[in-house]
Parts: sequence; structure tokens; C-alpha cells
Amino acid sequence: MIVGLCEENLDFNGFIVRTIGLDALEGYRSVKWAGGVDFFIEDEEKLKLFVERYKDFIYAIGKESMEEVVGKLLREKGLKLATAESCTAGLLSARLVNVPGSSQYFLGGFVVYANELKTKLLGVEEEALRKHGAVSEEVCRQMAIGVLEETDADIAIAITGISGPEGGTEHKPVGLTYMAFATDREVVLRRFLFQGSRNENRFMATQWALEILRRYLTKGV
Repeated sequence: MIVGLCEENLDFNGFIVRTIGLDALEGYRSVKWAGGVDFFIEDEEKLKLFVERYKDFIYAIGKESMEEVVGKLLREKGLKLATAESCTAGLLSARLVNVPGSSQYFLGGFVVYANELKTKLLGVEEEALRKHGAVSEEVCRQMAIGVLEETDADIAIAITGISGPEGGTEHKPVGLTYMAFATDREVVLRRFLFQGSRNENRFMATQWALEILRRYLTKGV
């Protein structure tokens, strides 16, 4: 599995359709990478048919990255974002600031790898950590709420998980990842079980966090 568009495909004369949550499809030229599958469509008619059938999986037509797509939506809506990251350790924040002009919508993030910092910086309850563990819905929820309370963000994203290759158990296997998306009206939790290497799992966590945020900004989670 690769982690970006192949250089040999960058000069493709047709349409590059970037998807997430979709497998390679018979009859379509494609490249699978850690963030999804990129399809190469030859003409507008085939593109139209592809979009009609798979629109729920498409995040970009062209070479835009997920962080560029999300950044554009945040800027258009005038919303501010802040993050709290455990297993991804700042990777989500780094991807967001890869986009020029991201200071218009990204306030910053908390890297709370150690449980002590989850409690000290974000107000995560020690009881929640003892009872549920750092990789749990409850702790992820508290991380996201803590970000909102500590910043002026409109939206907060929190990620906690087990990236591997060690540290998993029968009940919490390697790849288990929780994400929380918080506003002043709601907190939405998502659970994933990624199957890649350590850094692929970390990247996929940020990719899906951005994708769910994109869905929220376009049509609601």
C-alpha cells in the first residue's frame, strides 16, 4: 500500500477521482493507498456515471488532498477547528497546516499522548481512564469536550487509539481507534478498526477524521 498518488499518474489526461471507503472496482483503473482509492476516469461521460453511482465515497475530483477539501469548507463556513490527539500525536494538526491559509480556520491542537496530559490539559477524569482506559469512547468524548472548553473552536476533533504493532489485547486489538466530533450542540463518536502498519493506522485515523468532518460540513454526520 502506498501513501499518495503515484508520480507516474500525476500527468494523467483524464479525471482523477479521489475516494474513501471504496475498494478497487473492476473495469476502472485505480491506485489504492493508505487514504483510500484514487480512480482514473478517461472522459466526462464515464465520470458522470461514476459520480452518480459512487458519490457518497468521493471527496475530490482532481488532485486536492483531504485536508485541502476540508480546509476550503471550514473557510467558506467561517468555522474554527481545534484538535486533541493521542495515537496520531499531532499528525492531524500537521496535515491541516500543510494547507496555505489554514490559520483562518485552524486554532491549534493538543497532543496528549500520556494520560497525565489528558487529565491536566483537557480535564479528562482519572476515573474514566481507570474504568474505561485511554482508548475508549468515554475518554475520547471527554477529550473532545475538553478542547471546546479550552478554546474558542466551533468544532473539536479528538482521536485516541492503538496504532501497534504492540499494545493490543483481545478486547482492544491493535488498530482500534475512537474519534469524537464535538460542537456546542452535540458530540458524535465513531469507532474504527484499522488493519495497516503502525504509521498507516495513524494516517488512516487522520484521513477518516477529516472525512467525517467533511461529511458533517457538507450534509451532517
